[in-house]
Amino acid sequence: MIVISKHSNQLCNRLFTYLPALSYALEANESVCFLFQYKGYNSLFPNLEKEGIHSYWIDSQIRPSIQSKIFNAVIRCINKFTHLVIRPNEKVPLHQPLRYLFNSKWKEARQDQAYINKHAPHLRFLFSPSESVWEQINHLLHNTDADMLTIGVHIRRGDYRTYRNGIYFYELDVYHQYMLHLKKIFEEQNKRVRFLICSNEPIDLHFFSQCNTLMQKGKDMLVDLYALSKCDYIIGPPSTYSQWASFYGEVPLQVLNSAHSTLSLDKFSITKSLDNYLSLLSDENAKEK
Repeated sequence: MIVISKHSNQLCNRLFTYLPALSYALEANESVCFLFQYKGYNSLFPNLEKEGIHSYWIDSQIRPSIQSKIFNAVIRCINKFTHLVIRPNEKVPLHQPLRYLFNSKWKEARQDQAYINKHAPHLRFLFSPSESVWEQINHLLHNTDADMLTIGVHIRRGDYRTYRNGIYFYELDVYHQYMLHLKKIFEEQNKRVRFLICSNEPIDLHFFSQCNTLMQKGKDMLVDLYALSKCDYIIGPPSTYSQWASFYGEVPLQVLNSAHSTLSLDKFSITKSLDNYLSLLSDENAKEK
């Protein structure tokens, strides 16, 4: 059994942490157990329970509880004497039960890329939301024009005002200029586009009056996330949110590293795993140094 006891911040960080563990479990025919799972996330993906993947000791908050901190501290201490934790990129034999505890920070998690690629369809099945979410998405994205492209625009605000000194907090005019640029690119190819706006703050669509825009009326994070996964292209600042939509829907994504990024179709790519995001951060850190 693989036991996941250390969870990483909010939803999409966690999902990318779970991918390598679950893909390994599928390869090795191992069971998986989540400890200290945030109960707000527990019922988002009904197929997990159908597959027998359960959560226990459910916390009521996103941040780690005192109990989970103590538990994981004990595990770290034991691991110094007994190999209990699956180390990043460690090769573990498939012919014997693991009986390990998966306990790693999300940026240090195993990245069994071959297993993720092999089991990607099953992983997408496990993390498919409920039918009610898909119904809302189908209603939102309903379009009788088969030739219309939908470009998802992830406008990350809120915590990005202060994250890394606001380096990825872009004003709405920046997004508008990116949208106009993409509109021009596709118009030159005789294609029409519309833009799905997804944000963690209310956005006035009148600001983008020069573009054909749509946005969900509610505030359901999962509807936004999986609506992005149904788009033809996605743009947004560095974030596991848009990365997950790209992975799940196999949608080409261009990460906007700055307010002055150059948009071009050859820079869009489908996210395969968290590696892309980590490489981006490493490149940026190198530039800063």
